[in-house]
Amino acid sequence: MLPSTPEPAPKSTPDAAAAATLVIVLASGSTEAAQFALRYAATAAAMDVGVELHAISADAVARFGRNAASPSLLVQIRQAAEFGVAVFVCPLALAEQGLRVEDLIEEVSGVRGAASLLEAALAPGARLLNF
Repeated sequence: MLPSTPEPAPKSTPDAAAAATLVIVLASGSTEAAQFALRYAATAAAMDVGVELHAISADAVARFGRNAASPSLLVQIRQAAEFGVAVFVCPLALAEQGLRVEDLIEEVSGVRGAASLLEAALAPGARLLNF
């Protein structure tokens, strides 16, 4: 038999929030998808959630190139980085764009492939968003 009143949800603690990780996958190369991904990334980081954003397609990686980041997108990227969002690009997508690490904006934290993305996404406490 079900209880007549639902049990209250467990209380969130600062330690629990700090242990959580949000892994955001940016597969779309559209400006709109990048803006949404960055908005959620910055918001979660401002809530003391660890955030990794992984650009995995050639078009998504291009958004983080020195000559390709639009001014409005660059503002969002910088804000996310200021909040502590780690931005990673896929090495295969980087090569497909004909870009080198030196061609990326300074807010990019590094180059990580599929294994690193899966490791982050499968870690205890991780949550995944896809754009």
